[in-house]
Amino acid sequence: MKISRNSAAVFILAAVVFISYANIFKNEFAWDDFYFITDNIHIREFGSIPSFFTEPSTGDLYRPLRGIFYALTYKMWGLDAFGYHLSSLLAHLAVTLLVYFITLKITEKNSLSFIASLFFAAHPVHTERITNMTAAFDAYGIVFLLLAFFFYAIFSKNKLKKYFVFSNVFYFLALFSSEEAITLIPILFLYEFSFNHNINLANIKLLLKRYAPFIAITLFYLLIRFMVVGKAGRAEIYFNESFFGALLTTVKIFFQYILILFFPAGLVTERYVKFEASIFSFAFLVSLAALLLLFFFFVKSYKKSKIIFFSIGWFFITLLPFSNILPQYTIMAERYLYLPSYGFCLLLAFLILSIEKINFAKFRVTQEYSIKKYSKFAIIIIVLLVASSYTLLTIQRNAEWRDNFTLLSKTAERNPFGTRTYQALALHYRNQGDYDKAFSHALKAVELSSKNHHAYENLGTISTYTKNYQQAIYYYNKSLEIAPDYYLALNNLGLVYIYIGDFNNSFYYLNKAIKVDPKLAKAYNDLGVVYAQSGDFDAGIMHIREAIEINPYEADYYRNLAVIYSYLGNNAESESLMEKSMEIESAQKEIKERLGR
Repeated sequence: MKISRNSAAVFILAAVVFISYANIFKNEFAWDDFYFITDNIHIREFGSIPSFFTEPSTGDLYRPLRGIFYALTYKMWGLDAFGYHLSSLLAHLAVTLLVYFITLKITEKNSLSFIASLFFAAHPVHTERITNMTAAFDAYGIVFLLLAFFFYAIFSKNKLKKYFVFSNVFYFLALFSSEEAITLIPILFLYEFSFNHNINLANIKLLLKRYAPFIAITLFYLLIRFMVVGKAGRAEIYFNESFFGALLTTVKIFFQYILILFFPAGLVTERYVKFEASIFSFAFLVSLAALLLLFFFFVKSYKKSKIIFFSIGWFFITLLPFSNILPQYTIMAERYLYLPSYGFCLLLAFLILSIEKINFAKFRVTQEYSIKKYSKFAIIIIVLLVASSYTLLTIQRNAEWRDNFTLLSKTAERNPFGTRTYQALALHYRNQGDYDKAFSHALKAVELSSKNHHAYENLGTISTYTKNYQQAIYYYNKSLEIAPDYYLALNNLGLVYIYIGDFNNSFYYLNKAIKVDPKLAKAYNDLGVVYAQSGDFDAGIMHIREAIEINPYEADYYRNLAVIYSYLGNNAESESLMEKSMEIESAQKEIKERLGR
């Protein structure tokens, strides 16, 4: 039985994806997995799904379909990391195969499509998107985006309207899965001008008319997203509170992204980015010169090589959501390169295959066959070397994601200026009960960034654990000076005032925390405890029951309520609540043991 070329390509690509990522199944939850998965109560019940569409999700995002994928995965696997890694691997395989078939559709070149997809399958820069379980859920949005592009490419060639409808449907799904999908319309323009149309005003008007449904879907999504989230960007302010400086810095970042794609070694979860405030900065000028040179090749390639034109255009278009035009919390991250790297892989594959197109005019005819033969051999060797080196680097990087401490330690080693890394290490040591190391790492975090309000809050909490309450109040206030609406600092400051017997301030800060975040279960519980301690048992019961309604998975809430009922003489209710508390505590202990926390 003869195996088709496409079937063979699919088999090899699947094998490379599996070989590259087989060792992730040993890895535990790490980095932001705790925030978005293990501690995220909203993904534990299907009853939360309607709220995914009407309220911001964890992290103040609007990705309702991603939330559904979280809920489905949790329903199937609970907190078994194996299931999440399996989901990540399958998502990356789907993207890789779509890259292959899209390239084949738009270029009609088998070797180019296979080599570009091979590089994409194994490139180590993808580990932060795939090995990181949280980020891998965004890959579903990229699958939908690529399906939308793929069906549009089919429609563009055969004009069958059903494929245009499919494209619109998948674009809708992509937008509500990940903001990256908003780049589809410029991608479609790039595709048409690369392979089907010349760039002129008439064709632009023609395509705009054709894209009317895509534009309508985009406007609908943006309206809904703004109504739910209430802001255009991820953050409220620009990097270092300067739009101009953020743009200058982004020029440097884009050049660094190119270097990372060419030399994907020393990868880290947090990159140090020096703020650029002047157009005369050497780093900015070098980066600008490099990008202008690349732009020159982009323009010149339009008439000489549509594949080069498409590759470079794809890279920059798909980086637009991360260009810091709108403010973001993370100004630079390797995961942002997942989709743009397709342009790099396509360009690299094209350049390698161009070795075969050597001008043989100066050689005798008898030498031409020999030279062509050796050029094909050289291409095979180069492709194998690149793909194998990518695979080995990916396997190595996957091992660094083995657990949270290993990942953070490696990041701190490679980037000693990462304030988020030191804050995460401080949390790790705090959870381990090593308060001295936790405090020193949190101090390091604020030394690296005086605006790290999370680290100041952590310093306050560590001080609370060591019963240094005045110091805790100082650090909580420092956190609130930077971020006045930081709910955790407000809540914990209210708790500290309980410990020193200042009920007025305790009521004030806990109520303020609830006002900032009406779904902050911990604040309701703590406020209920304060009410009970002040003698208002009815208010105490009401607030703790509100906490349980918001988060029914916290054993302390049931225990606190049981204590109040016991004090009031309702022993039956108290015993029932204590049993529930112990049941949840037992389940939590099992989970913590499994997570190694």
